[in-house]
Amino acid sequence: MFLIRCPVTGTDELVAESAIVGLSNHPTHIAMTVRCPQGHRHVYRTGSRWEQPHRNPARQARELVDA
Repeated sequence: MFLIRCPVTGTDELVAESAIVGLSNHPTHIAMTVRCPQGHRHVYRTGSRWEQPHRNPARQARELVDA
């Protein structure tokens, strides 16, 4: 179960995983299509901030050090 906000009615709705209609995997996020109890279908995006370009969190070493 998870909580979604229906943008049509503006209410918070508790839905089961069976309400997931589809999933689409993208490089920066996962798009999840969910059917709310009122019958509306909404797409929710999870993961990294999908509005911004994906940034590589790894930093390059400033200098090499012998082990």
